[in-house]
Amino acid sequence: MDYQNLFLFVTVAEQGSYIKAADHLKMPTSTLSRRIQQLEEQLGYQLLYRSARKLTLTEAGTLFYRRCQPLYSELTEATQGVDSELTSPTGELRVTAPVSLANALLNAWFFEFMELHPGIHLDLMLVNRNVDLKAEGVDIAFRIGDIKIRDWICRPLFTSRFSLCASRELILKLGHPETLDDLRNYPLIMSRSSPSWNFHDREGRLHTFSAEPRLRIDELSAAAESVEAGLGIANLPDYVVGESLTYGRMVTVLPLWQPIGREVQLLYPHRQYLPAKVRLFISFIMDKVEQERAALSA
Repeated sequence: MDYQNLFLFVTVAEQGSYIKAADHLKMPTSTLSRRIQQLEEQLGYQLLYRSARKLTLTEAGTLFYRRCQPLYSELTEATQGVDSELTSPTGELRVTAPVSLANALLNAWFFEFMELHPGIHLDLMLVNRNVDLKAEGVDIAFRIGDIKIRDWICRPLFTSRFSLCASRELILKLGHPETLDDLRNYPLIMSRSSPSWNFHDREGRLHTFSAEPRLRIDELSAAAESVEAGLGIANLPDYVVGESLTYGRMVTVLPLWQPIGREVQLLYPHRQYLPAKVRLFISFIMDKVEQERAALSA
């Protein structure tokens, strides 16, 4: 059965004539009449009495209209709701990001976005674990590192540079390490998500270092505080420790060994039609990244 003919029948019944219905549907009257006849043939019942002056429903037509009209109204309402969701920047947007990245950079962007678009409500999941994006109903995710998730698009934002750092007091007390192996003689602070550190030496060769840390911690801002407190050496992103290094609360360790950065990425579901609120948020974030990049290169 051609279910579009049901829609045409409901429209004819509500308009009361083929001419009015055809004008409403913007289709030829002859085509509309033929489609209703096809529906009657498929059902095996006459739905409409046709006369020169008026059009009325048969008993079968009346019963059929009563059954179809509520379904038609519900479908119309659902279609309008989907259209509004896809075209209007309103509703809830669920975003997840690592805590330290949000605190150091993203929160300011989130709040500015909300000021620009009061019709959009953010549901922020700031966690240091990789949540199940589909199960949690996430619209946008910020992730750090090489991330590949099926049916999700990953857009690189920037490379997060790292610094191997310690407090001045710790270095004055224990002295500067000279090699990666020397780090084993120092108290170390590591995160569970990065149990080893990767470096390039002066010749560009890759080296991986791992050891048992004195302190293992998930939250990078807390790790930076522990470094400033003199508890150990840590390899932390510059968006967390940049200010501390600039103002001398921390110093760089093993400057000839370059910690390898990690890519910060924005993820969103691979869909043919993204809701307007998602498209707007992605565009806003990409603009902020470009502004930051332009400011750094100026």
